[in-house]
Amino acid sequence: MNFKGRFFMKMLRTLNFFLIIGSLGAFSAVAWLVGCGTTKSTNNSGGTVTTSLSDPPVCSTTSVPSGPFSAVWVTVTKVTANTDANAASGDSTSANSKCFLTQLGSKSGLPAGDYQQIRIYLLANDSSSGPSTNNCGTGNGWNCVVDNATGPHELTLPSEAQTGLKIPSGQIAGGKFTIAAGQSADLDIDFNACASIVKAGASGKFLLKPVLHAGEASVNNATIGGTVVDSATGSGIMGAMVLLEQPSTVTGVTEPVDQVVYATTTDASGNFFICPVQGTPGTTTYDVVIAAVQGGVAYNPDIVFSVPVGTTLGNLKLVSEGIGNAGGTLAGQITSAGASGAIAEDVTLQTFTKATPTGGTETEVTIPWLSTNTTQPAALPQNFMTQATANVVSPAVACPASTDCYNYEITLPASAAQVGTFSGGSANLPTPPTTPTNTINYDLLGTVPNATPGCTTSPAIVPTLAVTPATTTPVTVLAFTGCT
Repeated sequence: MNFKGRFFMKMLRTLNFFLIIGSLGAFSAVAWLVGCGTTKSTNNSGGTVTTSLSDPPVCSTTSVPSGPFSAVWVTVTKVTANTDANAASGDSTSANSKCFLTQLGSKSGLPAGDYQQIRIYLLANDSSSGPSTNNCGTGNGWNCVVDNATGPHELTLPSEAQTGLKIPSGQIAGGKFTIAAGQSADLDIDFNACASIVKAGASGKFLLKPVLHAGEASVNNATIGGTVVDSATGSGIMGAMVLLEQPSTVTGVTEPVDQVVYATTTDASGNFFICPVQGTPGTTTYDVVIAAVQGGVAYNPDIVFSVPVGTTLGNLKLVSEGIGNAGGTLAGQITSAGASGAIAEDVTLQTFTKATPTGGTETEVTIPWLSTNTTQPAALPQNFMTQATANVVSPAVACPASTDCYNYEITLPASAAQVGTFSGGSANLPTPPTTPTNTINYDLLGTVPNATPGCTTSPAIVPTLAVTPATTTPVTVLAFTGCT
């Protein structure tokens, strides 16, 4: 059973990314299986749950800047849930006969309780059987990425793909998904396919490093939307990057850090519409962050704090940095080494600027990237795979002895952010200046996802990197050591 596009209940919208939900062997007609944890169910009276899978269109080929992928295909064999946040993969799969989904978007019974762990299982690429139609083609496995230049490539899956790609409580909105006795709920799993793909430098393979979030989504009003316009002309800005963020705690950073939960791009008229958004309409809030470059001209970023789910923001004005200014660039090197010398690592870089909501605490806000010297989409914080031979930049920079490295170049908005806090039905952004303040400070954080505790970087974060239009700001080397 194949499904195409973003599915949420009755296929509310179609995007440029695709998900295969397969009818697989032992599962017969069961495309998704939601297993019930048996250790901590609090009530024998069940509720019903509708499961949906969604993905953001940040590297859509129809958006500007154009992303590198035309499609991503993954074959999902089942989805399981558990009330125990620390449950092992096998603890969630012993579902009773009432506890399954026969197809995506159908309803199933679940014991009442607070579910704190969700797992997604993918079909192995070397499996001898799968969906009747394999959209990856012959020789590309059951999970693949289709890039615009060379067609489909097999996605190398992590070992967890068969034991379940875990969505822990920290990646579930509110820390848990509650099923009340006799009530129904909607579970949205946000599979950020675009941000989950890393191209290994040495081998050229495409690796799946899943970025997953989950939470309850209301069928009605589970949206955040608006229109991004040029402050001088009032015209809509096509391809502006829009991030929905929520604060979290990050090791090495003293302030709260706004992490990306959802991402999208604006249409030809500057409109954006993100749906479904997890949370309670009118109560759950997100910080909306916008950046854009159009026709080689960059704009300042907008930050609107505390936007409730169910809000349409109206016109959000961005200020042009001027003709010939396509942003500013951060350039530097990541190195990685273990006890025995060079070792390849998958390093995530994030760039923040400090902003303060009205009556709130100063926050490190993630700003969308305008471009980067990788094959990945620019909008989101992304991964860089260090390699034995330094990638080519100008001027050339080699890897230091006994290290693997990657030389990155990240182009960002180069003018000060306009900051507002939502209240009274308004974004409350200040009146746009005639010309922007053409400098902005960024902090750069490098982390190794799922690294052993010994794999650390010095410095932990590089602060106060001043970026101005059409210039390159050099960054201190981020050296990861003690890696395995």
